[in-house]
Amino acid sequence: MKTIALCLGLILAAAAARPAAAAAAAPALSTTTVQLVFPNPPDKARVKWVRSIKNMRDLKGRKESFFEKIFSFLAGGDVNQNFFVGAYGVYKQGSKLYVSDTGAQRLTVLDLDKAKIDFIGETGDDMLKSPVGVVADSDGTMFVTDTGDHSVKAYTAAGKLLWKTDALGTVGGKLNRPSGISPTPDGNLLVADNGNRRLVVLTKEGKFVKELCSHAKKDVFALANPNNVWVDKDGSFAVSDPLAGRIHVFTSTGGVIAGFGEPGDSPGYLARPRGVAMDSDGNIHVVDAVFSRVQIFNKQGQLLLWYATPGGGRGQLALPAGIFIDKDDMIYVADAKNQRIQVFQYIKYAEDKAVEAPAEKK
Repeated sequence: MKTIALCLGLILAAAAARPAAAAAAAPALSTTTVQLVFPNPPDKARVKWVRSIKNMRDLKGRKESFFEKIFSFLAGGDVNQNFFVGAYGVYKQGSKLYVSDTGAQRLTVLDLDKAKIDFIGETGDDMLKSPVGVVADSDGTMFVTDTGDHSVKAYTAAGKLLWKTDALGTVGGKLNRPSGISPTPDGNLLVADNGNRRLVVLTKEGKFVKELCSHAKKDVFALANPNNVWVDKDGSFAVSDPLAGRIHVFTSTGGVIAGFGEPGDSPGYLARPRGVAMDSDGNIHVVDAVFSRVQIFNKQGQLLLWYATPGGGRGQLALPAGIFIDKDDMIYVADAKNQRIQVFQYIKYAEDKAVEAPAEKK
């Protein structure tokens, strides 16, 4: 303890002894940052980049003062230490951001207002094996799909395990690599049962309700690899299928509305669609893990625009996965390889016009 106190005293003395003239002579840093929007000017902006969340410095939204850094260091903290190893699913409820981390085998909960962080499911009987999808209730209850042990788990706001699915009964069978999850307007949970090529509806107590979309294998709307799912406010839902390179849109009862996409490397095509979400205009945002971008389609499958580019800078993505859009059209993208969450804002206008659709392959 004496050593720590001595070190602190020396550091503070050095700071106090720093010549004031040197500080005055240092050039002022510019606080002006060019706004990053998509598409580029002079086209009308439809999406703007807002921020990245990777560590405590990002979460606080400001740089720590000299003294805060010293006390943080002495307390064993590090404002530059990454929160995530392999962020996959993302969900926002109130001021809290929930991120499933397959790399760290845990659920990370960030309080954006209080700049606090909690880790769920790291050890013991509550431990997560390979968390993928996550949603949360207003009371803080969390629901996580875990491909590691083929289950859905529910946790209290304090991080205690409430229940875990095993078998879903005689009718429901067992889950096989459950992935995406989304709440439904009637208070249930829609889960992408990846290995069984279907969707299942569960109650928030983990009870099986029904199976959806287990279409014939040769049906164009068969789910070869249902990965992520988003339920809209009217109960209709979209499912991403990375294997087929498609997005399927269904009614609340599983009836077909539309489907679009095919493998390709040009705008309008989908190489490996992962996260899928809808904005307040009903447009479908699709994350492409291979080409590190997000494309926006209308429900008829017409391409409206795309945003983000490959890389590690502002507004750039590397192996992105999940996506969530809140009621204010703030967009949260799990930027997995860059170990962060990228935040964008969808900008509303009166009308949306599709850009020219890609020509069909011959």
